[in-house]
Amino acid sequence: MKDYLKHMRVPMIILGVLCVIAIIVNIFNKKTDESYVRGNSVCPTQRVFDYADVLTDDEEQKLEELIARRENQIGCDIVLVILNEPLKEYAESYADQIGYVSEDQYVMVYADNFYDESEFGYNKPHGDGCVFVDNWNRTDSVYGYAYAWFSTSGRVEDSYSTSAINELIDDVTSQVNDDPYEAYKTYVESVYRHMSGKSGLEDGISFFSAFIAAVITTVVYLCIHLKKNKGQKTTVSTTYVNGGRPIMNRQQDILVNTHVTRRHIDRSSSGGGGGGGHHTSSGGYSHGGGGGHH
Repeated sequence: MKDYLKHMRVPMIILGVLCVIAIIVNIFNKKTDESYVRGNSVCPTQRVFDYADVLTDDEEQKLEELIARRENQIGCDIVLVILNEPLKEYAESYADQIGYVSEDQYVMVYADNFYDESEFGYNKPHGDGCVFVDNWNRTDSVYGYAYAWFSTSGRVEDSYSTSAINELIDDVTSQVNDDPYEAYKTYVESVYRHMSGKSGLEDGISFFSAFIAAVITTVVYLCIHLKKNKGQKTTVSTTYVNGGRPIMNRQQDILVNTHVTRRHIDRSSSGGGGGGGHHTSSGGYSHGGGGGHH
């Protein structure tokens, strides 16, 4: 019994430590989640507008549920619009108000107007939030591109730099042709991570997952330990030496060389302020944002 407890001591310590870590992480997450009070009740409750029928009903429902959870965690509206229609004439009809727009900005005009006219904003109409509009129609482009635009407002506009906007656009457009659902999920999670400062993995860390990890670790440890004991030698070179230790008559340290290798490590720097892509919409509201194609 004593030998059994001796072998199980380390696995039990590992199990206990991992469980404690899981509990601490969950408590920390609950304490650090800010409490936001919604101040806008005039905008639609719907967040996913799939006018192009790119997503299944089940995928739309999953995105709606994910967005609802993330909005409450960051205090910002997150809207997704999917189109498959030409926007050239629509966008150019606003040229007198916003000036010349190129083909890659047709979706920008639609995105800004959709947000403004729907009066999105978590804290107030036209307030904190964003909309991602993906237009699968390719007739507006001389190159056959399908354009997308990420429009920001309020705190989201202030927080997103141009580089952060470009990163989000690239992450979404790089996978949307192969897996639209995962691409749009990436959009939602990217906004959450950026606005909350969290990795997004916190929700997946639970007591159960930590317990499973601890069990796996314990099994691996026992397998290695038992295998090691099975092949362990019973006699070694000092078994029959008086006192169990050989006598070393002479000890000497020899300095081989003093050559030291030095290597320079380049360190990258990054920067950028908020409000990337700042402009004023046809409705007179401030927006940030940027676009891409796929």
